[in-house]
Amino acid sequence: MVAQKTEKMPWVEKYRPKFTRDMAFPTAKVGRQKVDLIEDLRKFVISFFKEKEKINEINRQIRTHNRTHEEKEHKDEKKLPLDKAAVLLEGPPGIGKTTIAYALANDLNMEVIETNASDTRTKGALESKLRETTKSRGIMDFVVQSKKKLILIDEIDGLYGVTDRGAVPTILSLIETTQFPIIMCSNEYKQSLKSLYNKIKRYEVNSLPDDEVMKITRKIIVKEHISGISEKELELIIEKNKGDLRGVINDLQGISQGSLDKNTKELILNLNRDSTEEIFSLIKILFQNVNTLREARDVTNKSDVDYNFLYKWINENLTSYIRLNSEIANAYENLSLADEIFGRIRKNQYWSLLPYFYDLFAGGVVLSRKHRTPDERFHRISFPRFTSTGFFSLSANERLLVEKIQKKYKVSDIEVVQEFIPFLKLLSGTSRKQLKELSDWFEFDASEKKLLK
Repeated sequence: MVAQKTEKMPWVEKYRPKFTRDMAFPTAKVGRQKVDLIEDLRKFVISFFKEKEKINEINRQIRTHNRTHEEKEHKDEKKLPLDKAAVLLEGPPGIGKTTIAYALANDLNMEVIETNASDTRTKGALESKLRETTKSRGIMDFVVQSKKKLILIDEIDGLYGVTDRGAVPTILSLIETTQFPIIMCSNEYKQSLKSLYNKIKRYEVNSLPDDEVMKITRKIIVKEHISGISEKELELIIEKNKGDLRGVINDLQGISQGSLDKNTKELILNLNRDSTEEIFSLIKILFQNVNTLREARDVTNKSDVDYNFLYKWINENLTSYIRLNSEIANAYENLSLADEIFGRIRKNQYWSLLPYFYDLFAGGVVLSRKHRTPDERFHRISFPRFTSTGFFSLSANERLLVEKIQKKYKVSDIEVVQEFIPFLKLLSGTSRKQLKELSDWFEFDASEKKLLK
């Protein structure tokens, strides 16, 4: 297998469609009714600005009236109905929900303001972050004629990680006052978000059919001059990713950069991006063994873990390893700078800045930890509340293990991964008999039993 050149830019970004005309569209429905997703979203955005302009004009007249009349004669200002101000795209990770929002914005010559609901840990932080996003004008709007804005709130189902109550009412309140249309994305239905679903339109978005994914895959192979990969091997990649187009493209890039003398099928099956075992090991090495920026670079360069995913793991676990307040502050400062650089990378396609992003979130964070003890105690490594895809990045066997546990007990993915599996490992480690009894109860096969050892 040969690829003519290696790009620094991740292929998922390189081949992200810029306009909707360049896209293969997933099917979608609202309730049980099939809809034309792109046309519906286009009408939603255009209608928002027309309706908002009318309401803003009415409210200006109401404010004028209120200034000249007694309080008992004041009129209430009008609000745009929530279902005309925001919509939700719900569907599996990697199917193109975010891409649709960006492509639609490009079609309409708009700017996307993206934020991530799962990155905030408290209601107050969430409100502060979103209020800044939804306000009508920024300081630069007074200096230059800015584009209209489209607000993208990703991982809305990550709100279960918010520790304060009232996260959903906060979202609803901000939708009421937003000056820009809002598109929210989530990966799965959440009972805790039912009050949000009842107020706005929820599109259930499906994965692309395998034949559409195959067409996209073939185009990339031609453009990247990849040779030596058969049709059956392409089908294996697509089957392995179960509708996740982003995963298919990542696999293609990984294969193109793989060893030339390695069996292609073996390489495909071994491409388990972001596996739990690898990420746990990587976090331990970074925080416990790395002493210089060069060492941090060496560790991240050798890893196949997705850069955005690793960023979230380091963010989640830095306080487990770094305990001094001054060092924590320094670590978060570096993480903040890394986030700012990544924003520039995404917005302006400055992929030459990616090494600096790595240096700040990996090297800059772990090297903030100056005080280490020779006899390093145990540090618990926690899963980030949400990954870059919105789900934990599990292998096929890990996903089956989770699903079999959920057949027996009504628990969420995060509860299975963080609480259930570690407990089962502890139980099964007591004896072979215990492992057999657990496996029989959950109907684990040999590969799934192996995960408990």
